[in-house]
Amino acid sequence: MSWTLFDEDPWTGRKVWMSVDEGPPGKTLWRVEMPIEDVLEANAEAEKATQGVRFGEWNRVASVPTNILEKTQLDTAIQMGDNRYVSKILNDSDYAGFRTSRGRV
Repeated sequence: MSWTLFDEDPWTGRKVWMSVDEGPPGKTLWRVEMPIEDVLEANAEAEKATQGVRFGEWNRVASVPTNILEKTQLDTAIQMGDNRYVSKILNDSDYAGFRTSRGRV
């Protein structure tokens, strides 16, 4: 099976690959690569900027790539106003790299 680059977004680094499956005729496989290294670096810089500054209102608390937002179902929780779930995910050490502000959400 060989993959062919179908689409590339140089701004985000997102790449979409496609392959025609050799099994059932007409079956197309898709693979999406979404790098998050740049987002994590930008979030770390934003977090450093909050050091020594008082917490205020309307601070950005996180920057989460769309694929992680959907995978963790944060998008649904935000739409439904489930602040407890949003806090649970954003305060989880596994997702600490997405926070842009010190402290807890």
